[in-house]
Amino acid sequence: MSRIHLRSTIPILRVTNIDAALPTYTALGFTVAWQHQLDPAAPRLTAVAQGKSELYLTEHPVVPAGAAVYFVMQGVDALRALAERSGVHPSFGPENRPWGTREVYFTDHDGNVLRFGEPLP
Repeated sequence: MSRIHLRSTIPILRVTNIDAALPTYTALGFTVAWQHQLDPAAPRLTAVAQGKSELYLTEHPVVPAGAAVYFVMQGVDALRALAERSGVHPSFGPENRPWGTREVYFTDHDGNVLRFGEPLP
């Protein structure tokens, strides 16, 4: 019997306009890894990455808008400060949560929520 082993997960988030969405992601330390477009009239697909985390942002309506992604990390307060220097402010936090994490949330141009949690000591 073959063994199943997931190597990674890449969430795909729907955005209405890549150019309008990217400032939030770059303010959170993501960089554009690559972009793809079949032709000038086609929807765009862009990969953004930070460390070992990668997201795909798509203008294609195959994916509904309004998802949430949770990132386990260190440096929640530093991330908030980095984002605010670029004019991007959290929609929640940072705040210590009763389940033992310090969390901050950011909401992108299309309502996708990026949740960042740091385990408390």
